[in-house]
Amino acid sequence: MMLIILYIGLCVATVVIQATFSSWLSINGIHPDLCLILACLIGFLSNEYKGLMIGLTIGLLQDLLSPGGIGINMILKGLAGTLAGATTHTVSTVTPSATSIITLVLSLGCGMASLIVAYPALKGTEAFHAISWVLVPQSLYNSILASGFFWLIHRFRHAFGVVHFAHGRR
Repeated sequence: MMLIILYIGLCVATVVIQATFSSWLSINGIHPDLCLILACLIGFLSNEYKGLMIGLTIGLLQDLLSPGGIGINMILKGLAGTLAGATTHTVSTVTPSATSIITLVLSLGCGMASLIVAYPALKGTEAFHAISWVLVPQSLYNSILASGFFWLIHRFRHAFGVVHFAHGRR
């Protein structure tokens, strides 16, 4: 029960941090998607089920607290968390470089899906501009942040000898 409260608190805090400090975190107008990064990190660090649950929770909170339709963030963040968690079964050792590549692909996919849903009548040149000047830089930024957070968490676990009952000592 305590772990569920901790996860919900982490989701709420991430949504609030993204809404409050997104202008401080932006680089040349490119804002990171901290909710996507959290869903991916939970998937990478635990499993696809927890990635799905955190992704659905944080996506729902993001949908409820931001303008727009309800459901798209919930579906996309849940899918991203699940796919990130599934990579822990297919990749023998999840490394910061693996998290960077997978987060890049997931961020691009989620961004493309959001673009298609938000602007279904987007013309070719406008879509190319949005992809090359917004989605690709944002995906790169997300992947760098995700790999950095993963590296820090991995170092923290290793430095303090944290024992995980499901994985043994790391």
